[in-house]
Amino acid sequence: MARKVRLAAAALGLWALSGTAQASGDYGCEPAWKLEDQGKGCADRAAIGPGNDTRVNMLLLMRSRAGAGMSGLSYPKADYDTAGYGHTFLNWDSLTLALFPARPDDTGSGQPEFAGSRCASLASGKPAFLAALTASRGLPAAEREQLGAMRARLDQVCSLGAAAAAEARRMRTPGAAPPSSQPALPEWPVAISSAPGKAFLGYLQASDAFYGESWDEARDSFSALTKAKEPWVAEASVYMLVRVDLNAAIAKSFDEYGWFQGLKSVDQAAVGRAKAFLDAYLKYFPQGRYAASAKGLQRRALWLAGDGPGLASAYERLLAETRADSEQSALLVQEIDNKLLYPDGEASDPELKGPLLLAVRDLALMRRAADEEGGAANGPQLTAEALEAQRASFAGQGELYAFLQANHAFYVAKDMKRVLQLIPDDARQPGYAPLAFSRQVLRGMALAALGDRNEGGFWQELMGGATALWQRPLVELALAMNYERSGRLAAVFAKDSPITDSDIRMILLRNSAGTELLRAQALDKSRTLAERNAALDVLLNRQLSHGDYAGFLNSLQITVPPVPSEGDSEGQPQPAGTRFKAGTWSDGYPCPALIETARSLSRNSQDLQARLCLGDFWRLNSGGAHGDYEDAPAKDELGGALAGFPGKPLARGTIYSAIIVDPRAPANDQAYALHRAIRCYAPNGSNACGGSDVAVAQRRAWFQRLKREYPGSQWARKLSVYW
Repeated sequence: MARKVRLAAAALGLWALSGTAQASGDYGCEPAWKLEDQGKGCADRAAIGPGNDTRVNMLLLMRSRAGAGMSGLSYPKADYDTAGYGHTFLNWDSLTLALFPARPDDTGSGQPEFAGSRCASLASGKPAFLAALTASRGLPAAEREQLGAMRARLDQVCSLGAAAAAEARRMRTPGAAPPSSQPALPEWPVAISSAPGKAFLGYLQASDAFYGESWDEARDSFSALTKAKEPWVAEASVYMLVRVDLNAAIAKSFDEYGWFQGLKSVDQAAVGRAKAFLDAYLKYFPQGRYAASAKGLQRRALWLAGDGPGLASAYERLLAETRADSEQSALLVQEIDNKLLYPDGEASDPELKGPLLLAVRDLALMRRAADEEGGAANGPQLTAEALEAQRASFAGQGELYAFLQANHAFYVAKDMKRVLQLIPDDARQPGYAPLAFSRQVLRGMALAALGDRNEGGFWQELMGGATALWQRPLVELALAMNYERSGRLAAVFAKDSPITDSDIRMILLRNSAGTELLRAQALDKSRTLAERNAALDVLLNRQLSHGDYAGFLNSLQITVPPVPSEGDSEGQPQPAGTRFKAGTWSDGYPCPALIETARSLSRNSQDLQARLCLGDFWRLNSGGAHGDYEDAPAKDELGGALAGFPGKPLARGTIYSAIIVDPRAPANDQAYALHRAIRCYAPNGSNACGGSDVAVAQRRAWFQRLKREYPGSQWARKLSVYW
């Protein structure tokens, strides 16, 4: 899936082509609240590991190697994709935004105008053209002014798009008007007569063909200019010949939706010409104006040619030259991921020798063979023998190599004792670079897997040095899971608890807390209003859905001020419990206020009318099968190890099924139960009421019984189909 890149893709010869890396997961999913992740999940962690986006791992390793770390930074503002991440999880965008905050741009989109296209260089090339005009001694002032103004024509070509620009060019003949739907491109000046002026005009016309995607015309025009007497025109024309054929090589490589169709679709003849032009440029202009860019284009040519070994060598050299704390480091990582590790959107197997690239690729090869949805295999998992064969490549990188071995022991071999042997305890440092932090987190994960009694103490010690972005919340998650697994949930909410992350506490309130803990948190005025409101809402929901009607009535007396609204939120904020006190009770079947229904159920939990009214309350106010929240997390995730309210909640489907077979049920109640049970499957046959699913044949039998036994009932008249 294509990834959003918030950094200038034109720098260092980088291009944001469609079909970028399978480095991470799909958008729109929620992160798994746990430390271990062996799949390509939708969120990443501050601890380097197989489940992280390969770009995140690479950038963190670069910063570790340079001693850059992650301290002294601010968390970026959450967006749509990271709304559920809190400060425990990150992704590539949030990481790069934290390291290199977005700068304003002319489009307001977070990217430079024309980012990722051939027109990306349009704005940056203008000063060089104008400077060359100024530097030309033989160029008349009037021609200089005309040519400078004519440079703006290229902006129109890029704004129109290739097809429209080509049409405008075809229509620009004597006596012919351009199409009414397209603006006219300005005519080329005819009063340019000096030799320098003709050279510059020729360059503009060649560029016009280039930006308009007329590759043959552009190639011929620039070729004719390579011997121009104007030094800048001659040099720039040789350089542009490279760009012409690199663009021509992929001209037919995109489908109708703009997705890159892979290296198999590339015109290799054009790639060959581009490589020859690159050699020529760097031979004649080794220190030229565009030498740095030409070296970037060399990488692009290697990629388009499918030369994995050559590309890997180029990237290894560039990784050693690029400062880890510079914006270029993120651009380089993005390019390596797109062009080397996942050149066609699929994992490649390049010949890697440098320790950083090897480490990133090794971690990716430790992922499980297929994704959680049963998708395509990620490739064969890295074997211990293959990792051992790389030992020489990690000479002088002992901690990194031991970290890879420990990851293999944890994720592939499942040998947790081996992890502890490879990574000594170093959990009392004042701060941690990404690799050092990742090593200690992996050690803690092995302690957890072994059920080591010292696990909790280890996390508490590590917390003191987990000061960089996303580090402490991850350690708090680990400690909270330890408390939950060991039955010490109350320690999370104790006055002196080191677990302060609200997202972690909220998950435990929703899923693991029992009656007393929820009540205590709702009443604790030292906690945030958000947590107090959540605790009370969960308490009321759970008591009602688990049959503690007396407890529900008692809890209904608790009052917590509402959470203040933020920004332009519509309406006034409502305190927890509002829907239980002032909800919608009925839309046809006569029901009293919920408090009366709860009182009836507290006296007789099998009261038929009260049970039907309870089902209607959930249907009309909670939008689900019962008052509980979503399904509980998996047992290996936060909130999945401890059930504060054991047993299954009472579901609407269960209420209806029981009344349908109850011979003592009054006719109107039985008719209504039949009506509602059938409607549980509207409109698509999926059960929206909980309880056991019912086959279509049974729903048909219910429908026939409703029509046969209760033909005069409003519930029979209102139902004309079953689902």
